Amino acid sequence: MFYILLSYLLGTILFAVVLGKVTGIDLQHANSGNLGARNAGRTLGKWAFTFVAVGDGLKGLLVVVVGRMLELPELTIALAVIAVVLGHLYPFWNRGKGGKGVATVIGAMVAFSPLLIFVFLAGFLLSLLVTKSTTLSMTGGFILYGLIMSVYIEAGFIVTIALVLVIWKQRHSIVERVKPNVLE
Repeated sequence: MFYILLSYLLGTILFAVVLGKVTGIDLQHANSGNLGARNAGRTLGKWAFTFVAVGDGLKGLLVVVVGRMLELPELTIALAVIAVVLGHLYPFWNRGKGGKGVATVIGAMVAFSPLLIFVFLAGFLLSLLVTKSTTLSMTGGFILYGLIMSVYIEAGFIVTIALVLVIWKQRHSIVERVKPNVLE
């Protein structure tokens, strides 16, 4: 339980907020107001996107690596992945207003099953060819990864719950991308 609680607390460290403190720009009040890499990039440039994406991604990666170093059961590590993602999405200190969790969950995916990241990339690229939207393509990659993970990896279904949480947090962006295409 302590490991899972610490994973949640680690998730609440939002690198967009850290970057905002350093630059003096409150990203929660800039552009989309989201505390993630995309908004940081839109507001401050590519270097800010990279800083936030890498920082948030390392949180997910770290939770899995530490869990494996401690030789914890895969189920416990999978629950910690959900915890770190929940921490990023809903940080207690910011009234539950966090980022969308994409970088954090991808960092966890890379560490949890490095070979399956190619399944995610294949789903992303195939979706990108069809949709021309990174948001929809990310969703396609998450869905394919989650399906394969749930079938072939111990505790994979639990990790898939973290993917569903991220997709849910992106639901408004997904609807925005789908709606114009349906009307055309």
